[in-house]
Amino acid sequence: MHFSAGPYFLRYIELLSELTDDPRQDAASKLKYLMSSQPRRIAGCHLLLRGNRWMPVRVNKTLGFDDRCSPRGAVISGFLLAVIEGDMIIGWMKNSAFSVQQPQPDGTLTPLDLTAAGLASQADSADMKANKAGIIGVSSLIAARRIEEQNTGHLPSRLREAAFERATVQILDKLQGHLVVGVRLYDC
Repeated sequence: MHFSAGPYFLRYIELLSELTDDPRQDAASKLKYLMSSQPRRIAGCHLLLRGNRWMPVRVNKTLGFDDRCSPRGAVISGFLLAVIEGDMIIGWMKNSAFSVQQPQPDGTLTPLDLTAAGLASQADSADMKANKAGIIGVSSLIAARRIEEQNTGHLPSRLREAAFERATVQILDKLQGHLVVGVRLYDC
């Protein structure tokens, strides 16, 4: 049997490489994912922290002053991306992220800090320049680590895990055909 590296196969490899190194995903499930013939989709789930509970919100909702997690608290949200095969979540993407924004007196929220993204966009070219000079460039590794850290929103792991649990319920309900707020499915 001969496999050709067509565009769909390469896309599956790309998606597989974007899956987190979550210990819940073993090598067998990743191989099953790669070799399966079922169509794959991405599910995005938008959540907002209210008190100590994650609540789903419309995917395209603009968050504001009234979305604070407590009366004097910040606006804490998460946008979690899952790889879907059939009616199952087979993994979470690394670019799932949380944000913490403070309300301003005018009712707006503090802007997101995109410093890490700016560093990442310049890191590869900085590494190539360093390599040409005979130096091992590490800018892209540092930038990737900073983005990973920023994507956690500096939230405690128990809060992040609770968000993934809530997103799992929301996404699975959507896959079963229920009307669900905060979940959008994207075809690959």
